[in-house]
Amino acid sequence: MSSPALARESSGPASRYSRVMLKLSGQALQGDAEFGIDPTTVEYVARQVAGIQALGVQVCAVIGGGNIWRGAPASHRGMDRATADYMGMLATMINALALQASMERAGLDTRVQSAISMVEIAEPYIRRRAIRHLEKGRVVIFGAGTGNPYFSADTAAALRSLEIGAEVLLMAKNRVDGVYDSDPQQKP
Repeated sequence: MSSPALARESSGPASRYSRVMLKLSGQALQGDAEFGIDPTTVEYVARQVAGIQALGVQVCAVIGGGNIWRGAPASHRGMDRATADYMGMLATMINALALQASMERAGLDTRVQSAISMVEIAEPYIRRRAIRHLEKGRVVIFGAGTGNPYFSADTAAALRSLEIGAEVLLMAKNRVDGVYDSDPQQKP
């Protein structure tokens, strides 16, 4: 994602990027647990985001749901793929709400936006509204992926990054310590 902001000289992290997208895997929220949400890990993430925002950087995040549900393996066991993927989108919303609660405890003003309608718990995803929230200093958490089956939360992160004008997409995934040409869990 090229931007004039990337080309200019930087006096520090706050001036290098003015708007960042974080892609947080669901697994990144489970900490050392086998599944679910580890509150200590989510609190740590919230504090890190607060530190980034304190530098004057607008922060938004796409959250995955793999710590709760994974659609592809369920479809391989016979479940309809679209249904399995919609269940995964619901898992991302659980994670988005957990992250929002931790961020608000850390003093951050947040908004959760969902790609599927859940008006009682989240705003619908509206690009211009998301941008306005960022401009007002709010952290925007995008849940429910793209709202479409067959697309990963990573795809949603790339799509939302482009839509809201993020200058960089930063991926936080569990058990990844570098850049690989194949899955290091499958090909050591």
